[in-house]
Amino acid sequence: MKTLTKIWNWILGKTNIDEKVMETVSQVKKEVEVVKKQVNVVEQKVAETKAAVKEVKKSANKPKGSGKASAGDVKPRKRYYPKKKGSSAASAGKVSK
Repeated sequence: MKTLTKIWNWILGKTNIDEKVMETVSQVKKEVEVVKKQVNVVEQKVAETKAAVKEVKKSANKPKGSGKASAGDVKPRKRYYPKKKGSSAASAGKVSK
């Protein structure tokens, strides 16, 4: 009877271990699925960032006179200062430059 009890306990121990292993395997599978989804999201964000960087490089390397005006192509405007009322130059008809 002692031998039968030892064998029974050994079998129970093995099944408990098997159940724990099966639980761990199922948890790991779930975590792997979650990580795969997160990796896909990160890959999409990286692709979007690469596209944005490519556009910035493309616009930065654009030669002058390519059709669109850039900040360097625009000439500064002359400032307009209106004549003050009652000034001596304005009333005398003289224009100062």
